[in-house]
Amino acid sequence: MDFELPEELKLLKKTVRTFVDRELVPVEMHAMDGPNMRADIRADLERKAKELGLWLLDVPTEYGGQGLGLLGMVVVWEEVTRSIALPPRGPGVFGPDVKPILFTLSPAQKEKYLFPVLRGEKTTAFAQSEPDAGSDPGAMRTTAVRKGDHYVINGYKRWITKAQDADFLQLVAATDRSKGSRGGLSMFLVDTDTPGVKIV
Repeated sequence: MDFELPEELKLLKKTVRTFVDRELVPVEMHAMDGPNMRADIRADLERKAKELGLWLLDVPTEYGGQGLGLLGMVVVWEEVTRSIALPPRGPGVFGPDVKPILFTLSPAQKEKYLFPVLRGEKTTAFAQSEPDAGSDPGAMRTTAVRKGDHYVINGYKRWITKAQDADFLQLVAATDRSKGSRGGLSMFLVDTDTPGVKIV
């Protein structure tokens, strides 16, 4: 069995390692402002990442990304985690965090949600964890009940990284509690300015 990385991933690894050594390590001690990265440092690092072609790494090429698969992303994560310059959760400096669900939307939904995220005009947060269902989606208490042509969602989410800055949530809710996490959950896109949504 061959455990060698393909040549293109060896080159990627070298490029990311150089970026970490030259750009991230030198700013480690002053990159953060509380739990968030300083805006001036983030902007500078994002500009440099774009120049190196390290932008939208796991976004499919048809949407302007690099189209990296899981192995490619592991190569990137392995190098990036050698530094403490980036926040441990939330967006890094290689472009917005785009969950795969956004690539499956209808054309109209892509115009409203996906493309603004890719352009940096909107931010999103992934809302799954709950007080009693952190890593166990089957124990989720948030429900979504169909009422005519829409759903009514009721429940609470906790520990949602960057929720306070999000324009919309990718929210997981139970649509059939009897099935639990085996077919009973659905994901909804919920604008944070929707009546009834409170982020506290």
